[in-house]
Amino acid sequence: MSIKIQTMVWDRYPGEDHELLLALKLADFCDDNGEHIFPSIETMAEKTRRSTRAVQYQIQSMVKIGWLIKVANSGGGRGRACEYRISADWINGAHIASLSSGSKGATNAPVEKDATASKKDAAGSTIDATDFAKGRSGLHLIHQKSPEEPSGNHQPAKRTPRVALHAELLNIDLPDTIPFAVWDMWCEHREAKSKDAPWTRPAARVSIKKLEMLAAVGQSPEVSVEEAVIRGWTGLFPVKAQSPIAGGATASNWHVSTGGVIERGKQLGVIQKDGEVFMRFKARVVKAAGPGKWMEAMLRDAARFGDEQYDALYSYFNDISRETVSRTEVA
Repeated sequence: MSIKIQTMVWDRYPGEDHELLLALKLADFCDDNGEHIFPSIETMAEKTRRSTRAVQYQIQSMVKIGWLIKVANSGGGRGRACEYRISADWINGAHIASLSSGSKGATNAPVEKDATASKKDAAGSTIDATDFAKGRSGLHLIHQKSPEEPSGNHQPAKRTPRVALHAELLNIDLPDTIPFAVWDMWCEHREAKSKDAPWTRPAARVSIKKLEMLAAVGQSPEVSVEEAVIRGWTGLFPVKAQSPIAGGATASNWHVSTGGVIERGKQLGVIQKDGEVFMRFKARVVKAAGPGKWMEAMLRDAARFGDEQYDALYSYFNDISRETVSRTEVA
């Protein structure tokens, strides 16, 4: 145990809640140099009251931003606990960005070292280009610069690494009606489909709102998630005993052609309005048809045009307005 490192974590670690708790427990295992950390994932999950997947995501994120460094696999055998150390540069005063700061749009400017750390020998705090190539670019060290050199880095902020975003969504605040185990199952399912159906913050908020709506009409979150997982859906819908086709039988691939969509719309009582864009009309037909491969196909097509297009269509199919999601995120 290192009281010195634990104090630093309390004072300077950028994360909060479960991230901070995990950082404190890691510091509990290290020496005063931040070295020799090799607890098992199961041990850390037990100590922090989290699932093993949540701990794995958080540790991967800590490594990605440079606060935690993987040294070796302790003992060299498969299945053994990995050995880590806390970044020596961070211990000496360098600052790192928060695990979720990449999506906030802030400018990535260098940060000065703490007053005590600035007394260090300048040669000991210099990192050359080869050091950055070895994975230390997550740390923002300040060096002695000439007066002519700009003090800030005005390049666009990078998006949150996908693994960090997944950890953030897994540990999102949940209402009491949604058990963490159910949310964990839904996150794992959505992450597996994230290539075709982006698993984003708005999509997560929509999912939570839809689970609450379904629970309000008597369908438990467990049933909602299990049904979606079994059927391979990326949305959450009421569970029905059977889904008869209104207006008679139709081809299962009706959604791939204009004529098929129009005919299916007639069967469901959905008619294209004057001046209505066909894709908007198709979205209304697909929503009326309910969950199925037609809905998944349209969501995949929307994802090709970017996350915002996907999020808007996902919200529409799940009966959640974009304004509701925006208000939730601001709150």
